[in-house]
Amino acid sequence: MADLLGDGNVKVTYVLTLSSITAPTAAQLNAGVDLQTVLTKEGLDIAPEQTAVDNTNLSSTSETERAGTTKYTINLTVKRASTSLLDIGYNTLVKGQDGFLCVRRNLDHATAWVAGQNAEVYPVQCGVQKDQPPKLNEPQTFMSQLFNHTAPETRAIVA
Repeated sequence: MADLLGDGNVKVTYVLTLSSITAPTAAQLNAGVDLQTVLTKEGLDIAPEQTAVDNTNLSSTSETERAGTTKYTINLTVKRASTSLLDIGYNTLVKGQDGFLCVRRNLDHATAWVAGQNAEVYPVQCGVQKDQPPKLNEPQTFMSQLFNHTAPETRAIVA
């Protein structure tokens, strides 16, 4: 069995409005801003963190727990462009901007969104853009933390 590679197979789109996070339309997603070409190779960092709920009872002889709430920490590392007109990430991920970060995995990023595809949809607000220290032989970047303000749909199906 061949391994499924991530190389070129992740699409990241920022959309201002969606009619449904469980079934976003292909038209809405295709009208969004694609970010995968301006993110660094490790620039998509979505980290779910789940809280444990202690459900041990008085008669227990072992500590037990159940799955509790989940918090998503979302950080994007974005490459800067040499001209402001082409600085897509910098112009899109503006502090205070509400929108939806939509991610599709396991399909060539150049493929348009179409009905039936799987998607992750994160309702977010953009935080402050944090310039990263410049490094020799690397593009200039900034970090954008996105705040997940409403429960995401990590198993959405494009309508």
